[in-house]
Amino acid sequence: MTREQILQIVRATPNIGKVAHEEFADYVLALAQRKKTDEGWQTTEHPYMTVDGKLAMANQDHARLAKRLDFSAPQVLVDNDEQLTLLVTVTSEMYGTRHGIATSRRIGGSEIERLFPWEVAETSAMGRALSAMGYGLFPGSGLASADDMLRAATTVNAETRTPSNEPRRTSTPTSAPRATNEQRATYARSHPPLSPVQRNKLTELWRILHPSTGAQGGEDADVQEGLDKLFMESFKHGINEATYEEGARLTGQLLAELRSKTNTQANN
Repeated sequence: MTREQILQIVRATPNIGKVAHEEFADYVLALAQRKKTDEGWQTTEHPYMTVDGKLAMANQDHARLAKRLDFSAPQVLVDNDEQLTLLVTVTSEMYGTRHGIATSRRIGGSEIERLFPWEVAETSAMGRALSAMGYGLFPGSGLASADDMLRAATTVNAETRTPSNEPRRTSTPTSAPRATNEQRATYARSHPPLSPVQRNKLTELWRILHPSTGAQGGEDADVQEGLDKLFMESFKHGINEATYEEGARLTGQLLAELRSKTNTQANN
């Protein structure tokens, strides 16, 4: 699916309140789905908006009309060794109340689900609630966000690579071998790359957390160096080779650091 094809679908999707989906096209990814038909397996592509795109739409819509948009504290529905399931309620002064339910699989889920189960479930539940209000709801794509579809694809790819005669792991190993260049290249080709929106968000968060960076005019280079180091420590490669899921994981990590820093400053 080309950029122009995505834009055609986005432009044809009805506006919500005072915002048009086209304004937030940079948050939209085209993701492939495989379905089994009478003629065999077929691959189709559909556009999906990321959760941060849906949130940006909703916030802008309500701000333009000076209306309230409130998110409830997540309600725990299931919390055990296998999964964490949360319910998030979103209340709009214009559209009423919607809720979303999402699960992080501690067993059998993607790496980001196992490492950050609360963040993943909360974000996905929030995205589904916003989809129910009509934000980022494209024909044929359902309520899932791009984040949900990427995690599902990661899990399916991992299961596909598991030999049928080899037991599937049900727990995270204490250590894993470092990926070779060939493995890394294959992974990068099969996963959407870091988006411009993600790169901008990571840059913004890095500058807030490291205000002294680039004080003498070398800001862009210093920020790039800092983010490269962060990605190297986490994934053994720089930001230019990062995938969308890796960007989402480190964005969540930096947001958590910012919340912790803000809370510390407020208490002092």
